[in-house]
Amino acid sequence: MIVYGDILFLENFITGGVLLYLTAVIFRVDLHAWSRMIRLTAGAVLCGGFSFVIFLPVRTPCNVLMEGAFAVMVCLVVFGCRRLAVRAAVFTLLTCFLGGVTMALLLAFGHTGMYAPGGIYTGDLKAGVLALFLGVSVFAARKIIAVVDRTKFYREHVFTVRIRIGDWEQEVRAFLDTGNGLRDPISGKSAAVASSTLWEHLERSGVISPERFRMIPYAAVGVSGLLPAVRTDVLEFAGGRCSGVFLAGAGEELEVFGGAFAGAKDEEPCVLLSRDMMKR
Repeated sequence: MIVYGDILFLENFITGGVLLYLTAVIFRVDLHAWSRMIRLTAGAVLCGGFSFVIFLPVRTPCNVLMEGAFAVMVCLVVFGCRRLAVRAAVFTLLTCFLGGVTMALLLAFGHTGMYAPGGIYTGDLKAGVLALFLGVSVFAARKIIAVVDRTKFYREHVFTVRIRIGDWEQEVRAFLDTGNGLRDPISGKSAAVASSTLWEHLERSGVISPERFRMIPYAAVGVSGLLPAVRTDVLEFAGGRCSGVFLAGAGEELEVFGGAFAGAKDEEPCVLLSRDMMKR
């Protein structure tokens, strides 16, 4: 098979840039700055140049070692020293994955090509097919990362909370809001925010007695005022237990908390926990 050097360089320049971009996405590296884009381009050029090692008469173990050393070098150029080993490992895994899938694509279309740890050459595979494959790979990778992020967010920010006020108890879904710093000005106790449905349940149950009732001041972007609140006996959730904290009723005018209950079903009682409760 005849290998054209310019095509070899261009293919690995593009695929190397895509792999470095996916590595940046995985590690939340901001690529909007010009300096980052220049470093990413430099890394893609290195990937294109490194692909010529497929012409060297070396065995597979040496190729693998060279690929590992190159992964460290290119990640150092693009991302710097921070978490270098981990980023180099992820870049190497992405390279192996993309190379394997590309070879499968070549076989599926009946084209010849070659793949080595140093680079890939697709031969007579149409550029449009390769571009489509790379685009689908980037789209799929971003979707997978989004699902992982969403799962991680819910694991760290969504809880089941048991509320006890006297003889009244109920389990509800709770969301952690690190921006919620509500406190009762008299006792200094933290205050969670109840959805309107939960607050209606409290009113109907008759647990909002005068000795438990408070008006708690709040201030948000463009709004301020007072929220009705009731002192609870216990709030229990995974990894925490708070005694004597307050549960405030979020009025419709408290728009700052509107998005916090977006993950809940309609009419589902919910609680918005404060950052101080989670610290306990």
